[in-house]
Amino acid sequence: MRRCFLLALLIVSSSAQALQSIRVGSQLLVVGDSAAHVMELLGKPSLRAKGHAGKARQRKGAVRFSRREDDWKTGERWQYRRDGHTTTFFIVEGKIAHIEDVAR
Repeated sequence: MRRCFLLALLIVSSSAQALQSIRVGSQLLVVGDSAAHVMELLGKPSLRAKGHAGKARQRKGAVRFSRREDDWKTGERWQYRRDGHTTTFFIVEGKIAHIEDVAR
């Protein structure tokens, strides 16, 4: 029983995490912050793709983060490699709409 619990815990901890905020040094980036603030703290992204939603659903260059049909918006995916993690910011209308962090 204990082995099953530890295995489940390992699987959950190694998967992608959807975040509302992420610490960068002594600063905190949160959903709703500007794309300029991301660039100020992290610099140029290692990957920048228009209209690509990653795990969020996508439709012809649009990004959607909820289940409502009218919530499709154009956006960008900015990806950074830092501290053994790959952090992805989904930028919609110049602001952070979603954050994902995956351990490498």
